[in-house]
Amino acid sequence: MQENSDNATTGRVNVKSGVKSGIAVALASLLAVIGIIAYQYWHQPHYRKIEKAKSHIRPVTITGEVVDAWCYSSQTMGPGRGESHKACALACSYGGITMGIVEDGTNDLYVAAKYKGYKGCNELLIPYVAQKVTVKGFVGDLGGNRMLRIDTVTPIDTVPKN
Repeated sequence: MQENSDNATTGRVNVKSGVKSGIAVALASLLAVIGIIAYQYWHQPHYRKIEKAKSHIRPVTITGEVVDAWCYSSQTMGPGRGESHKACALACSYGGITMGIVEDGTNDLYVAAKYKGYKGCNELLIPYVAQKVTVKGFVGDLGGNRMLRIDTVTPIDTVPKN
């Protein structure tokens, strides 16, 4: 108490307490800024930058078997193709699983994504499940995906005629 009254009468300021309070304010401000930056960083979505690729669309004619894309690619229900898989493929396609064409020779799957405007291909391909067809259209091939826009489907008669 004596020191405070001496400071008041002499006009001296306690420098030590002023420096300590200044450091405390600076540290508090620094922590607040770090907190704001951390909050912004962790609460903002972090998207990877995707560069626009040039068009990879080309016209195609593909001959192969109509399958449901999931069972064929995952092989969860056996090979996911053929007459023995037809009932499962139909159930999947009626349930909304996308259909595709497995190309003869390469066994590459072309996912049938589009037919006439904004319509998917399931209604178009369901009559041909587990059958060979030739499709004409366009394929978009990017990042390992082969997305097929079908213009025409022609069934191939695989049963020999007597």
